[in-house]
Amino acid sequence: MIQSKLRAVSLLACIVFIGGCGTPDIRSLDPNTGPERTLVDIEGDSFLSTAYWDAGTASEQPLAGGFLGAYLFTVPTGAALGPHDVQLQRFGRRGNIVPFTVTAALPATAPRLDRVSIVFADFQASTVNTWLYVQGANIDAAAEVLINNSPVPSVAHKGIQNDLLGVNPTDLGFPVYHYLALIAGPGARDVGGTLNVSVRNTDGQVSNVVSYTLPSNAATMDRDGDDLLDDWEINGYDADGDGTVDIDLAALGADPLRPDIFLEVDVMQGLTNNPGNAVWNAFTGAFAAAPIINPAGPNGINLVLDTRGTVPFWQTIDFGGTETATHRRFNTLKTANFDDANRDRIYHYCIWANMRPNGSSGVSDVDWVNGGDDCIVSFDDFSAGFQTAQSMAETIMHEFGHNLNQRHGGATHAQNNPTYSSVMSYNWQLRSGRSNGWRRNNPVYAPFFYQMNAAVETNGAIPTGWAPPTIDFSEGMGRSLVENNLSEPVGLYNANAIDWNMDGDSTDTSASRDLNGDGDTNDTMTDLSNWANLVFSGPRNDGTN
Repeated sequence: MIQSKLRAVSLLACIVFIGGCGTPDIRSLDPNTGPERTLVDIEGDSFLSTAYWDAGTASEQPLAGGFLGAYLFTVPTGAALGPHDVQLQRFGRRGNIVPFTVTAALPATAPRLDRVSIVFADFQASTVNTWLYVQGANIDAAAEVLINNSPVPSVAHKGIQNDLLGVNPTDLGFPVYHYLALIAGPGARDVGGTLNVSVRNTDGQVSNVVSYTLPSNAATMDRDGDDLLDDWEINGYDADGDGTVDIDLAALGADPLRPDIFLEVDVMQGLTNNPGNAVWNAFTGAFAAAPIINPAGPNGINLVLDTRGTVPFWQTIDFGGTETATHRRFNTLKTANFDDANRDRIYHYCIWANMRPNGSSGVSDVDWVNGGDDCIVSFDDFSAGFQTAQSMAETIMHEFGHNLNQRHGGATHAQNNPTYSSVMSYNWQLRSGRSNGWRRNNPVYAPFFYQMNAAVETNGAIPTGWAPPTIDFSEGMGRSLVENNLSEPVGLYNANAIDWNMDGDSTDTSASRDLNGDGDTNDTMTDLSNWANLVFSGPRNDGTN
């Protein structure tokens, strides 16, 4: 998705403003127009202020804002179309009025809770006082955080606006209008205890429940939930316990308040098509742009790549098989080239190889519970149409996505799931190298693939002006598709018709097709948010290899 970050009020800003709390001021609203429930950033002097909607009228109402002031709010559900005046008040003083224009009503969408982490923890004997960082999609700024179904003190902190790239929200099963993080204080709780966390929006809709296990002590703190202890990310990782730091994670960019993932990729010598900086930048950039909100610093995930190493050329490699003059087992090469003694607990390992014996583009050693730590990229023998930065970036993100426990079809391994907008899908991976006919028969929500507003694959052709490489995981927005009841005129979005049953027309209102290739047309295809379901524990659990 195309995203714009909404700022968080920093401690420095608080110090600056505390000396002069006069009349508050709105310089601008970002955005200043949009549908109900739009997440709005207030630019200006908003410290310790309250925002008012329909200011100065009989229908005036206060708007719940952010941490230490009204620097963000969500447009009220059910707000009438047209202009509404927004005004700040601080200590009885009111500032200027700036209008926000409501353009449309939105489909009723419940909040979705994606992640729970910790900002702060104070341990006292057998209890811990924490500030939780609770975030997800379509959460109102005034939403309540529920712990075991009971509300606890909470306040909005930071958000991300989301762009649907011109797709009508009614054509999505779960349109994500924005992401929001709240800080919540559950009070003193038993160390190591489990909290069942959910969020309730102002319209009464409640999110899914995320179970979160509190740390047992300060030594086991992992505030950002990336399976790397805070102590390692701050002070370095001592692999053998001899008192000497073996990996200085902080020097590599690690931050205990932002998820970090470490990956070594050794490229095989003698390949015809070598990945370059465009591939690595697209790969790390996709994680940096992930819709994950962090309490301080940049949003997203910090993917740290080490691409300095190489391995000798072999015609084929795989996790198994008898070694021959042309074939090597993955572990033989890993043992010779990967610093397992120091890196095993921290780094994933990937070999960018020539090919696998079965001709596939790659494989992971994921165990589908704890993730994996090893993967292979293997398509150097594929035709020239696939040897682009786009296809290379898609393929390494696909195989590495398996390491993070992500499947081909979302919740399942359905390989061609049209509603699943993810590089994990075979409808996405290597798509730009396929023929027009293949793309017609394997449709996607094209705007999300091309990251272009209202992009359409007319007759399967790649849209003019597309600028690769762009790769992404799914945000879980796609609507469900019933295999035996597919409307061709409706298609997937914006009435772009699809010949679902491939009979030469796009007029059937109840077509059937075996989308997932299981031999029948009785299934319902659904989407899944990869970003909300990443598993970070692959290096600790070693996968299946």
